[in-house]
Amino acid sequence: MWLFGVAASLLAVAPATHGQDIASECPAPNGYFADANQCDKYYHCVDNVLTEKLCPDGMAFNDINPAVEKCDLVMLVDCSGRTKLQTPIPTENCERQNGNFAVRGSNDCSQAYRCQDGVGTLITCPEGLVFALDTGICDWPDQSGRVGCKLEDTQNFTCPRVQQDQAVAHPRYQDPQDCQYFYVCINGKTPRRNGCKFGQVFNSKTSACDVPTEVPDCADYYTEFFDEHFAQVEQNPSLLSQDILSAAILAGYPVPLMTDRVRITPGAGAKRVPDEKPPRPPLGGTPRPGPQRVSPQRPSISRPEPARREPGERPLRRRRPGTRRRKITTTTTTTTAAPEYYDEYYYYEDEAYYDDPATGPTDDNPNTVSGDAGPASSGPSPPAPAATPSRLSTLRFPLVRTAA
Repeated sequence: MWLFGVAASLLAVAPATHGQDIASECPAPNGYFADANQCDKYYHCVDNVLTEKLCPDGMAFNDINPAVEKCDLVMLVDCSGRTKLQTPIPTENCERQNGNFAVRGSNDCSQAYRCQDGVGTLITCPEGLVFALDTGICDWPDQSGRVGCKLEDTQNFTCPRVQQDQAVAHPRYQDPQDCQYFYVCINGKTPRRNGCKFGQVFNSKTSACDVPTEVPDCADYYTEFFDEHFAQVEQNPSLLSQDILSAAILAGYPVPLMTDRVRITPGAGAKRVPDEKPPRPPLGGTPRPGPQRVSPQRPSISRPEPARREPGERPLRRRRPGTRRRKITTTTTTTTAAPEYYDEYYYYEDEAYYDDPATGPTDDNPNTVSGDAGPASSGPSPPAPAATPSRLSTLRFPLVRTAA
């Protein structure tokens, strides 16, 4: 009875223990993580719950970020330390469902098949390059790692040996079979095939690309091609290529005139010419005056002149703003400011201010009251004491009448 209870308790604990072991395999509660042995296998963890996943055939898991789920071609993923892959699923031209693979049973090192979901497309490497098995890309023959694909084997070219005092680091040699191409011998030993752009040929004297007219042996290298192209353009002008036309001019080829086949459409800003010319005036008539050209003139800038005053003329009285505060009319509802006014008029005491001293201020005006006015006397007035010079000595106030 006791043994049965212990066994039952162990069975109850076993599922929990197993769940803890699975959760401990996740490096983090959430994310995508690569397998330690197989390059195309990875795991997806969600809240410490692990799920095993597998990339498509020919692809491997790219462990670049735990938050990113990404499978790339095997050649683009670093599988160091986890070289195992799933069992391949080959097709007619593809070793796996995805990837780049060499052509089976072919000696052409420059061709390969690009496979996607088991469907292969034949591709050809650029001139001078071969398909590398390890990297799955087009590379130099000496770096492809393929036996029998070196230029010495495929192009039948070997870098010539030169004396040590005449050696160049990376000499160039013309391709004996094609004027457009040349070979670069790396360190004077390993050949690599390069080419000039369309319309140029290699000049062995300058070790650079040049126009065909500068290389007598290759002066007619493009002639046959240009003859066929422009013969087709004669039949169909729409086949004219601007790139080929530029290359023909660069190569010194006599491009035929085709102005009658090219229609030039004027733009919106082109000048329109009237269909009919205006009639000429009769010979015996009076000639009409032609249009006169008026040259634009710069307008003159007018400056105001100062006002002039005739001698003996009384100067204008000047007003100055008053210093008194404005009177404010206050009511029970609104507050209205009184209209602005000026306090007084004034005259300058300095007689030199006036052109004619006779026009200076006088006391004959009955509407003015002197500031120091006293009781009137019939006798002569005593001499005034010397006053301190002041700019304003006589003030004129408006006449104010008081109620009797």
